[in-house]
Amino acid sequence: MKNNKWSSDIDNQVILFFNLEPRKIKFQNIKTCYWNPPSPGFIMFCYDGASIGNPGLAGFGVVIRDHLSQVLGVITGGIGSATNYIAEVHAVINAIELVVEWKMLNVILNSESKTVITEFENNQMPWFVKMRWQKAMKHVQSIIFLHSYREKNFAADTTAKKGTRLEAGQRNVYHGRPHFLARVEQPNVEYYRIC
Repeated sequence: MKNNKWSSDIDNQVILFFNLEPRKIKFQNIKTCYWNPPSPGFIMFCYDGASIGNPGLAGFGVVIRDHLSQVLGVITGGIGSATNYIAEVHAVINAIELVVEWKMLNVILNSESKTVITEFENNQMPWFVKMRWQKAMKHVQSIIFLHSYREKNFAADTTAKKGTRLEAGQRNVYHGRPHFLARVEQPNVEYYRIC
């Protein structure tokens, strides 16, 4: 066999000899999605967790945005060795504790993890963060959980990956948009999701 072209006679002979059937492929759809800023009076906390290896070095990131799409601040944190799920849980807790620290009343928690959103909405979060959550919720007037796709939550993904490089327990809070956050989601821009 010296041929290097696809669909050559030799390829066809091999397929017929071994009685191979065509391989079924899954067609991919490309969906357009948009990032929307929060309504006036609300602050959006876009968060994500990351783990290199799952489990592996883990971190979280939170990007805080206002109704004008401005980045008010960013939190990155290191967790040590953990899974993506644990990193997402730490992102929620650190976000809500910053809400209390900054005395914000109406917030939107935005994530790509449906599991974590559902657990916190139903007060079924892991036991090791339950007391911290309940203590923080006493100071929050209104909270909305929002699910978004990774394709329109990429700024939080960037900050979470930065968190994986931090020591366990280390947390950095930035006021305004930090230099390492080169791209953030913008309203009225098309983002594409392949599914």
